[in-house]
Amino acid sequence: MLRRVRVYLTGFAIGLVLVYFMFGRDDSRDLDIWTPEQRILEDIRLDSIFMHSEKLACFQACLSMNDSMLMSLFTDSENKSLNPGGNPYRYLVYLKTDDLHLEAEVEKDTNKQHTLISMRDLQHPTDCHCE
Repeated sequence: MLRRVRVYLTGFAIGLVLVYFMFGRDDSRDLDIWTPEQRILEDIRLDSIFMHSEKLACFQACLSMNDSMLMSLFTDSENKSLNPGGNPYRYLVYLKTDDLHLEAEVEKDTNKQHTLISMRDLQHPTDCHCE
């Protein structure tokens, strides 16, 4: 019985060391990309029609956002579903830092096309009329 425990613990320790060397030291790997929130943000980022839309450019100009702030909104932010299981899906993408507090409402239709509904800067409210 003692021998089994010792063999088990030895194998477990070897496994921990291997996992550490495979995943622990590599900072270039983005291992959380497959969480549901990150998948939604990745779908939005990869939608070239959405990222080059006139409405997004209008909100970006109205809110005085540079390209890095916009990419930060669709990379480092959190999101929640406004109508779970709905058709079309609606997401609220929000980023809150010391300098920024941005919200964007995005709709995903059945063709997997994303449409920007609205975008707000809650820290510096601006009335944008982008249609």
